[in-house]
Amino acid sequence: MTVVIESVTLEDFKSYADRTTIELGDGVTAIVGENGSGKSTVQEAIGFALFDTHPFDNQDRLVRDGENSGHVEVTFRVVETGEVYTVRRWAGRYKFDVLDANGDALGLDTGSAIKEWVAEKIGVDDADDLSEVWERSVGVPQTNFLADFTQSEKERVDTFDPLFDIERYREAYKSLSGLQSEFDEEISEKSEEVSELRGELNDLPAVESEVEGLEDELREYEADIATIEHRVAVLQSNRAALEEVESALDEKRSELESLEETKIPAAEQQLEQAEETLEDAEAAVETLSNVEDEYEAHREAESERERLEEEIEERDELVGERDEIQGEIDRKRAEAEQKKEDVETATKAEQRLEELESDVEEYRELEEEVSDLEDDVERIAAIDEEISQHEAEISDLGDEISDLEDEIEAAEAQRDEAEELDTLREEQRELSVERESLENEVEELEAQNEELNDIDVGDASDVPCPTCDRPITAEHRDSVMEENTARIEEIESSEFPEIDARLDELSGEIDDAEAAADAVSEIPGYESEIADLEEEIASIESTIEELRSERSDLEARTEDLPEKQRRLEELDGVKEEYTRAKTRYEDNKSAESELECIQDRIEKLETEVAELDEEIASYGDLDSELEAVKETLAETREGYETYLAKEDEAKKRDERAEAVEEARSELESLQSRAEDVRDEINELDSEFDEERLGALESDIDAFETEKDRLSGKRETVEENLSGKQSKLDDLYEKQSEKEALEAEITELERDKRFAGWSRNTLQQGAADLRELITTEIGHRANEVFQQLRGNPTETLVWDKTYNLRVRVKGQDKPFDSLSGGEKMAAALAVRLAILERLASVGMAFLDEPTANLDTEKKQNLVNQLESLEGLGQLTVVSHDRTFEAMTERAVVLEKDETDEVTRVVSQ
Repeated sequence: MTVVIESVTLEDFKSYADRTTIELGDGVTAIVGENGSGKSTVQEAIGFALFDTHPFDNQDRLVRDGENSGHVEVTFRVVETGEVYTVRRWAGRYKFDVLDANGDALGLDTGSAIKEWVAEKIGVDDADDLSEVWERSVGVPQTNFLADFTQSEKERVDTFDPLFDIERYREAYKSLSGLQSEFDEEISEKSEEVSELRGELNDLPAVESEVEGLEDELREYEADIATIEHRVAVLQSNRAALEEVESALDEKRSELESLEETKIPAAEQQLEQAEETLEDAEAAVETLSNVEDEYEAHREAESERERLEEEIEERDELVGERDEIQGEIDRKRAEAEQKKEDVETATKAEQRLEELESDVEEYRELEEEVSDLEDDVERIAAIDEEISQHEAEISDLGDEISDLEDEIEAAEAQRDEAEELDTLREEQRELSVERESLENEVEELEAQNEELNDIDVGDASDVPCPTCDRPITAEHRDSVMEENTARIEEIESSEFPEIDARLDELSGEIDDAEAAADAVSEIPGYESEIADLEEEIASIESTIEELRSERSDLEARTEDLPEKQRRLEELDGVKEEYTRAKTRYEDNKSAESELECIQDRIEKLETEVAELDEEIASYGDLDSELEAVKETLAETREGYETYLAKEDEAKKRDERAEAVEEARSELESLQSRAEDVRDEINELDSEFDEERLGALESDIDAFETEKDRLSGKRETVEENLSGKQSKLDDLYEKQSEKEALEAEITELERDKRFAGWSRNTLQQGAADLRELITTEIGHRANEVFQQLRGNPTETLVWDKTYNLRVRVKGQDKPFDSLSGGEKMAAALAVRLAILERLASVGMAFLDEPTANLDTEKKQNLVNQLESLEGLGQLTVVSHDRTFEAMTERAVVLEKDETDEVTRVVSQ
């Protein structure tokens, strides 16, 4: 799967403050700008987000100074499917997620899950290899671009083997180193166990014979017991048949006894009771017929009484209603008298209000004016205090401005020193790279001397020189070693001290320049603060003028305040008297209309009383009629109550006649069943033989006794057999254990032979694979090198130890002895060839690959980048603006030295 990075967005990430988006895409893109403008930060951001790596010990160093966290967003497109995703990662706090094209999160819960997802998308098999792929291939840091080829042989192998998975062969070879002795030790232990088991298995045949004899004896006992059990079963079947007859006979005798002694007597008694209750019901019917006339007369009188009582209740309610209305009339007449007094009070209060109206109006106006003027006097005092406070503030602000001007003057004096900071840092970086290169050169020369010293040669030898591949002689070896030693002494005695001394000087100068730069960076802030303070002073002065104007107006308005206060005192008390009169008027002004309403109500109520008196008279003499009805009720009460007492009994006559018939039928049925049971008992008596049952039980007991005796002997045999069988099973288990151990020994001996063969194969395989890969990549790297250099007579050689050199006319030039342009071209050629071979990732980033290359070789480099197979996206980071016009796409960056912020100039 191949991806193309569409864009990179940075915010609060190193020199990127505001949210800044860098557009990338297919083909070759150049990111150009001056040194320190933030070009490499774009590459570091991609490594941080997609490949889980950055060049610092702590990711907090990725966060812009003064911020708590920063973040990166890398948007890429999957070429095969067209899907677009954005990986977002924060530095300074743990936050990591992936969004789809719609901005929805994919739901990857952990950082490990996100790394595995990214590895799958960009074509890396193992998420743990992401950082290795970036640092050694896709995004090699500028400091390692050349340094990887100046290392010792061991360091070069450690650097490049993991890139081609050769490291796995070496690790596997090491892991197999101790297996031979482990196999021997395990085989010896298992052989001892087999020997012990063979001794224990000598008793196996005798135990097998004993078990077989006991099993035969057990089978004989089980056969005898089975015969007895069959005979007992037959006898028990016969006994069960007789016991069944005996049980049926007992059951029938119990049934007959129940019929004769319980059920039939109970049925007879029930019939007698039913006949008695029938006679009672017939007597009740006759009594009802005798008192029926009195019963009906009593019911009619009862109904008439209820009617009269209801009418009397209605009449009494009307009387009560009339009395209640009469009471209300009396209360209304008393209320009317009070209202007449209230009307007189309201009239007098209204007259007094008219007399006080003008004085009260004058008092209210004066009271409001005096209150406002007194507030103005208080405001004048407050204004005087505010003006004093504002004048003190202006004095304090003037002092602050003076202090800030002193700070600006001191910072301006350091500006020239601050402007040297970038130059000093660049010189420091170049010297550090130069010193690291010299250290690698010393290490390589010392390794060459050690290798040369180990070669034993006479005047001539066929052994090739490790530095030039020519046949070596003692003279040549001594000459090369002397040259190497002289070069080492020159570096250590002259070049190292000179570089170290200058680095020490630079460290102090950079510290001073950084302090000066910090001071200069504060100047805009000071100037801004002064402008703010001056603006604040102007605002305060304007406020003071407004206050003084307001004070002048207030003084003019308060001149006649004493005269108004005197007149207000003269009118004191008028307002309270007016309020009292008004209260009396308001409380009584409605009395006249209320009096009219009361009088109207009295007339209406008197009309209602007259109507109720007329309706009460219409009821007549209800009390006399009720007394006559009560006499009738008393005369008929005895006959009425007798009728009620016998009514229920008379209604049951037909029901009780049916009960008599049912009781008689039940008695006859039980008597018939008793005759049938007697016949069944006679029949069962003839079938039962008690002597035969006793004989069967005696025979069964005898057979059970014999069975118990045989079972006891069988149990003894079973116990003996169980013990022998347990011993036999144990021996069988040991026999299986012995066979398993013998099989394991055979397997271990085979594994031992295979481990030895595997270890030898892995050792040779690593060397063969390294030689194959360096040959293949070295061939392609030579083609790229010759095209970059434009010189087909120069041959680039990358051998199986990852040693890089240039061969010119049969003579080899070591990497360290090449010029700056030759080193860069050689390193570029190998890096590009490696990228082409590892094209599964489909992208690459080159940091400052144009160093020491002239214009022609830069154009050759661009042509090579565009023709690399399998790499759909290449990004070149360079400070060289001439490189901008040679690529398909260019992004130009610059950093504002005032605020140390990187911005996009064009893209």
